Amino acid sequence: MSELTSKEPGTPERTCLGCGKKQAKRLLHRLVLDEKNQPLLDRTQDAPGRGAYLCGPGCLTAAVKRKAFQRAFKKNVALDVINLEAAFLQQPRP
Repeated sequence: MSELTSKEPGTPERTCLGCGKKQAKRLLHRLVLDEKNQPLLDRTQDAPGRGAYLCGPGCLTAAVKRKAFQRAFKKNVALDVINLEAAFLQQPRP
């Protein structure tokens, strides 16, 4: 099995908002809301508050279309897709 799909016992898994695929938490990008309810990449993976996860920039578009951010954060989310996509492209894959 590949590293992306192998399941090790005790490894936390999360679901991507865009594609719905379950992966190990360490392989996904975590997003949190700032004080203006805009999602930001959590580069350290330990910011306080509710988190949502994406595989990468391709899943960002799918998550926006599905209105998955509002469901995941359980509130209205102010999306700035262009800045969020730029942040994804600047950050290496976890």
